[in-house]
Amino acid sequence: MLQRILVPVNFTTASARALAVTRDYHPQATIRLLYIVSPSDIATATANPAINPTHARDERSKAEQEAFRKLETWKRDEEELAVEVGSAADKISEHAKKWGADLIAMGTRSRTGLQQFLHGSATEWLVRNADQPILVVHDVDLAEDQKQHLPPMG
Repeated sequence: MLQRILVPVNFTTASARALAVTRDYHPQATIRLLYIVSPSDIATATANPAINPTHARDERSKAEQEAFRKLETWKRDEEELAVEVGSAADKISEHAKKWGADLIAMGTRSRTGLQQFLHGSATEWLVRNADQPILVVHDVDLAEDQKQHLPPMG
């Protein structure tokens, strides 16, 4: 029986559906929602010449706090939240190991050749390299009974 399921979310429809499927299939499991803050997002915020480079720590803290606020809107009472900063695939894998996840459940969008080459895919990397099984939920319509498990979008 799966007891600990990590659900990386990026607030897309695909990640919302992965969370809904996880909630539906594994109602007794401890679910942890994980958001990865990209270092490039923090760097962009601190690239403004008006911002002193010593404020990078403050910008990171702000980004993490904002991520927790967003995650709170998706969370159900019994679910856990986590935020990491770094490369999505690496941080998801590290977090899953550290937390002792039995499964990683992820949403994915279909990308074609050039898009895939340019943007890569954390999901694809994890399917090939993670120590845990991966449940991949494609961006497809859910069954009616699964829709009750969707987080609020928007």
